[in-house]
Amino acid sequence: MESKGVEGEALSSPKEASTSLLTRKAEKPTARARLKGAANWIAEHELWLLAPAVPPLMFPEILPMTAVVAGLLLILVLWCVRWAARGHVTVHTPMDFPILGLVVMLPVSLYASVDLQLSFPKLTGIILSVATFYSIVNTVQTRKAIRLMTGLLLLSGVGVSVLSLVGTDWAAKFPTLAPVYKRLPQLIRGVTRSPGGGFHPNEVGGTLILFIPLTLSLLLATARTLAEQGKLTHNQSISDTLNPSSGASFGSIIYSRWLLIIGLSLILLITVLTFVLTQSRSAFFGLGVALIALGAIRKHWLRLIFGLALAISIIILWHLGIERVGHFLLDVGEETVAVGTLTFAGRMEVWQRAIYMIQDFPYTGIGFNTFDPVANVMYPFFLIGPEARVIHAHNNFLQVGVDLGIPGLVAYLSLLTTFTLMAWRVHRYSNDRVLQASAVGLLCGMLAHQVYGLTDAITLGAKPGIFLWAMMGLMVALDAHVLPHRG
Repeated sequence: MESKGVEGEALSSPKEASTSLLTRKAEKPTARARLKGAANWIAEHELWLLAPAVPPLMFPEILPMTAVVAGLLLILVLWCVRWAARGHVTVHTPMDFPILGLVVMLPVSLYASVDLQLSFPKLTGIILSVATFYSIVNTVQTRKAIRLMTGLLLLSGVGVSVLSLVGTDWAAKFPTLAPVYKRLPQLIRGVTRSPGGGFHPNEVGGTLILFIPLTLSLLLATARTLAEQGKLTHNQSISDTLNPSSGASFGSIIYSRWLLIIGLSLILLITVLTFVLTQSRSAFFGLGVALIALGAIRKHWLRLIFGLALAISIIILWHLGIERVGHFLLDVGEETVAVGTLTFAGRMEVWQRAIYMIQDFPYTGIGFNTFDPVANVMYPFFLIGPEARVIHAHNNFLQVGVDLGIPGLVAYLSLLTTFTLMAWRVHRYSNDRVLQASAVGLLCGMLAHQVYGLTDAITLGAKPGIFLWAMMGLMVALDAHVLPHRG
């Protein structure tokens, strides 16, 4: 009987065999479905697939042009694949119009440039930064992805610190730290326009202040959560708390919180120690303002102190004058352009030249990275001297106006305004303490960087700029995650 049944199955009718064949064909994915699945996978992992484009677009002056072209083509391919996978080039963000304004001004700035070889590295830097921004906003769309991206940013701060320790052209503005600098090897040279070919300490300081407030904000939020959970453990038995097989018990949660606190503390220690070595007074002042703002956001009573400090600062500035305050804050020891450091009087002269450039080229700017040659030919320095090599305006906002004209400056200010509004919205409407702390930390890091930028500058398209744009992308991801849950 069993053999007959088998024969019966084997000798099925042609109609049944045809139906079975059609079913197997239907179950087998078509070539189009496989391509769609591959496109979706690439779109989901776009942020990591973008990594090969980072070195050539960040260092186009020292890598072959073929590598730079390959990096640009990789970005184009990733955008096309995203379009094919999701039916749109990118998700819409509140920053789209300001970014579009900056992008539109790029060819205009190149047209106005007197030296395309100097301008090209800044152009590739901006392209890489914008690509990073949109990779983050299209990839980081879940709570888990947001936390992963936040951790990656914090580790980037450690990476910047480690590279800075072995690649900075240290200048001992304060003799106390001179013995420390002698023990630090300089293993990186020829990657910047700094006199020594390494990283400029002021630029390192302006970069690290992006990470310190974020790390501190998350550390304080984690410590507060741990303190609250510690009180709840009094209602738990000791066996439940310490039993590793109890799943997501209070003990395992507190253990993970302690590990997080230790990790954040180590990150903060490394970045702060490196930051102190930069001796950048502009960065010190920017971080001081950011820390006061961070405290004012977290504690209501600190807002009163913040208001009083601001009022006192305005009174002092009004009474003493900008020049006296500027000399007090910025003039320490013998400073020369040879080590990339300017006195306050020198900065005033540089700012004046930047204003002249914006007045003479209001719609196009003078072109990326051409401040030095244009200033020496058309607006020579008198206090600094004709041999001076001043590569930027020593002010972020003036530098954007010099590079991209007034339209580019308006777009940049719009970008910062939108960033601030999104940070406020996340802090106001999110019920997640970690997301709130991330938004506050990102906002205070941006505040520190912009205050630093009042007397120094990290120009658009500069190598550290990728971290600035990554933080803006993370802020958009935070805002998009919170917005649907506002109710």
